[in-house]
Amino acid sequence: MNVPSIFTAATAAVLITFAASAQDSDSPIMLSGGWLPDDPHQIDYAKLPRVTAEHAIISDVRGQAGTRVHQHAYLAHHDGRFWAMWSDGPGGPRAGATPEQHRNIVPAHDMPDTRNSFATSKDGLHWTKPADLTGPPRIKGYGWIARGLWKRDGELLALASHFDAPGYAGLGLSLEAFRWNGAKWEAHGTVLDDAMNNFPPKLLPSGEWMMTRRDHQRQVSVIIGGTKAFNDWRINPLAAYDGKGRPEEPYWYVLPDGKTIVGLIRDNGRSKFLLRTFSRDNGKSWSEMHRTNFPDATSKFFVHQTSRGYYVMVSNSNPRKRDPLTLAISRDGLVFTKLFWLIGGRHIDYPHIIEHDGHLLVAFSGAKQTMEVMKVSLDELERLEMPESVELAKNLPPVKQTPQQARPHWIDLGDEGKELWAAADLVVPKTGKRAAFALATANGAERVILGIDEQGRLTAQLFKETVNGPKLEPGSRHSLLIRLHSHHKKPDELFVQLGAPGKIPSEPENWILSNTKGSSDADLSRVVLHSGAGDSAGFDNVRVALTREGLATAKVVAE
Repeated sequence: MNVPSIFTAATAAVLITFAASAQDSDSPIMLSGGWLPDDPHQIDYAKLPRVTAEHAIISDVRGQAGTRVHQHAYLAHHDGRFWAMWSDGPGGPRAGATPEQHRNIVPAHDMPDTRNSFATSKDGLHWTKPADLTGPPRIKGYGWIARGLWKRDGELLALASHFDAPGYAGLGLSLEAFRWNGAKWEAHGTVLDDAMNNFPPKLLPSGEWMMTRRDHQRQVSVIIGGTKAFNDWRINPLAAYDGKGRPEEPYWYVLPDGKTIVGLIRDNGRSKFLLRTFSRDNGKSWSEMHRTNFPDATSKFFVHQTSRGYYVMVSNSNPRKRDPLTLAISRDGLVFTKLFWLIGGRHIDYPHIIEHDGHLLVAFSGAKQTMEVMKVSLDELERLEMPESVELAKNLPPVKQTPQQARPHWIDLGDEGKELWAAADLVVPKTGKRAAFALATANGAERVILGIDEQGRLTAQLFKETVNGPKLEPGSRHSLLIRLHSHHKKPDELFVQLGAPGKIPSEPENWILSNTKGSSDADLSRVVLHSGAGDSAGFDNVRVALTREGLATAKVVAE
């Protein structure tokens, strides 16, 4: 067996033992075969067997010089038709690139006014003209991110996350549903606040639905339920986006034993390998997240168990770029033993798979400007065999990885009796708009959030507990003084005072707002602004110090 070079010699013997039993889920081995180089990052992708497939383009905006974006491909088969949905919105052209170059350059994306589009097909290859699904965002400056098609109780629901653009992280995130009424899509209601799933729900062995979720702080969890109602869910943690890892875009599937659930996760820590965790109690609890030896470009992927029993994973397995898109095959769902080239020679990403009538239909986007599908015969796929070796003739330098650097922190909320002070300026946004700033960990997990909600109220969130304060006049200007007092065995304390603009308030006897409900053990080292209010409204000029007196000379630290 080839032992990946990322593992030490001390573990080699253990890995060999693991490989002898593919059902041993403790093994980091996820890709194996005599054809595999010792270092999976040295695969020559040009040597991979090519998948025979029929190809079709559903929609193409590459001729618009980077000013428009297509991404987040999803498929379903319902009521005798194939359905596709995707995010369709404005793009940001890259500086210095010509219109022709933009055909294979990813524009800026996840921007305000992004909507969702859809199309249908009888055969998966000939598609109707794209049409609007969501309509415009409900709030100016927001957007819609396509989140998949859910077949529930005979109905087809389209899921979309409403987000404060650009990027999904931040306040205002919600997962919404649209229902196909037989003639058009209509708003169906909120699935879950503060949620963005990765793929639509699937049924657990227990009979409940489950899908993975990220919240506005990028924390990863699963939500379980969906049987009593489309919006009835409970949340269970999956993996933390903190100093120990940067999990992103998670996915899950069930092993052949019908009990063990695999959680696969993209590693935004840029190890360039997939992460893996397991649950044996229908998603209630998960094992510690471990790195596998399956290479990855740090991109979205999808796993499908075919009607014939084996598993197919579509991903960007080239760790150096999102090119090509590959199909990996596994008999047991744990170890993939074949790897095939599906499509490449250009930027390809964010795939999804469904199966129908002996074929796989794979959807994806090209440079985030096309929506495309490939139709793959399972019979043809099963005829492909791996060559003796797919190793590069001359190994490339190791893939550059970006390990997380320790960042000095101001306070550990797990320490007893420590204090942190902050000051900020505030222009209250118009009614209906929000603004906030957060004290966060080095990796962006927001543990303390000061905000103005849509009603104009001052809010103070300490970890997951929020307290509302007075309603402030839109357009009014204030200064803020914040005192944070940490504890080890009891809730932390957060105090807020308002003052006249341009002057740090004095410490009062009675604070205008206090929160003594939340408790968090986290190192705070960043300030993150969430403006989204437009004009000059929102928080600004944020400073942090260990004492109130120190705020007078503290530098602005908002990001």
